[in-house]
Amino acid sequence: MCLAVFSWQPGSAVPLNLVANRDEFRQRPTQAMHWWPDRTLLAGKDLQAGGTWLGFNRRGYFALLTNIRPGFIGASSAFSRGDLVRDFLQGCASIEAYHRAILPRLNDYGGFNLVLGDARRLFYFSSIHPSGQWLAPGIHGLSNDSLNTPWPKTVLAKQQMRAWGDARLQSADGQTILTSTAIAEQQALPSTGVPLDWEQTLSAQTIVGADYGTRCRTQARQLRSGALEVVEHQLDGHGQILTSARFNLAGGAD
Repeated sequence: MCLAVFSWQPGSAVPLNLVANRDEFRQRPTQAMHWWPDRTLLAGKDLQAGGTWLGFNRRGYFALLTNIRPGFIGASSAFSRGDLVRDFLQGCASIEAYHRAILPRLNDYGGFNLVLGDARRLFYFSSIHPSGQWLAPGIHGLSNDSLNTPWPKTVLAKQQMRAWGDARLQSADGQTILTSTAIAEQQALPSTGVPLDWEQTLSAQTIVGADYGTRCRTQARQLRSGALEVVEHQLDGHGQILTSARFNLAGGAD
């Protein structure tokens, strides 16, 4: 997952509204979002490393992962970052206990941001902010640097979410969050350790390209009751929707 924006309004009828894009090499084997065999975990699956980047479970827990580029380009690691989401959602630990368990092993993973939720609270920590923080109500954006770092596509994402408000998940035709393919001007680009032309390509919300790009977009809505609604779109190399699937907490795809 490389770009996410979410509205966190605890106590409201819809505490969590989330839209997230996953960017990846197109040849990397991947399974789209589905209920995993034990029917407790709803997530996509990285078939190369076995983990995932975004998921939900039947206890109402949620986890979201993005990579961190600055300071971690070319660094090796013992374990896949996708294990972090999978292990949290398949385990029984609280947010606090899971965070404590990961801290001694932080350097076993490549640079990562991790958001963990339990339907009442959201917690964020990362490779560069290991102590973490409980998230205040509001709109938060996350790409490949720390939470709410004002990269152009993240700033735009928060504006889009604010305009969308707390509306219900819209159809693909009405959804505009994270769909922009526009690239940022060079003077607005961050410096993350990749070449300038690649940095500019990565500055789009939806990255287009034959070899690398935005492969899926996930929209999720968690209600105060704990009910969950998720829509995931698989995207082609032009950023157009190939297929869509809808899920809810009580079952699999409609």
